[in-house]
Amino acid sequence: MSTTGSDLADRYGTAPGRRRRRAGYAAGALGLAAALGWVVWAGLGQARADVRWNDVGFAIHGDSSVEVTYDVGKDPAKTAVCTLQALDASKGTVGLAQVTIGPRPQQVTRNVGTVRTSALAVTGIVRDCRLQP
Repeated sequence: MSTTGSDLADRYGTAPGRRRRRAGYAAGALGLAAALGWVVWAGLGQARADVRWNDVGFAIHGDSSVEVTYDVGKDPAKTAVCTLQALDASKGTVGLAQVTIGPRPQQVTRNVGTVRTSALAVTGIVRDCRLQP
């Protein structure tokens, strides 16, 4: 008596491993699609940003100020306002300064701003930048 694979499947059902494998493939494909969608969404969001900034460096001047060096990218005809922040060793804010970056001929400019501090700072950063309305 000879039996075929379909006869065995009819009699005993399909192997549970196949169903799990198919479910695993489907879950993996769904996860990959979600990750790809997020990458595209995040990339397009950054590409449309009106103003971008990048911290370049800082210099600490005792316990009275920090000098922050940073690049700002924006439409050359527009004005941006950036908030510079000085932080202490426990990441607490010890100084804030707002700097206006007016219209300039270049799209990306290097800027230096000074933040007065109330205590010893260990770093200076750009907290945010936004375009003026």
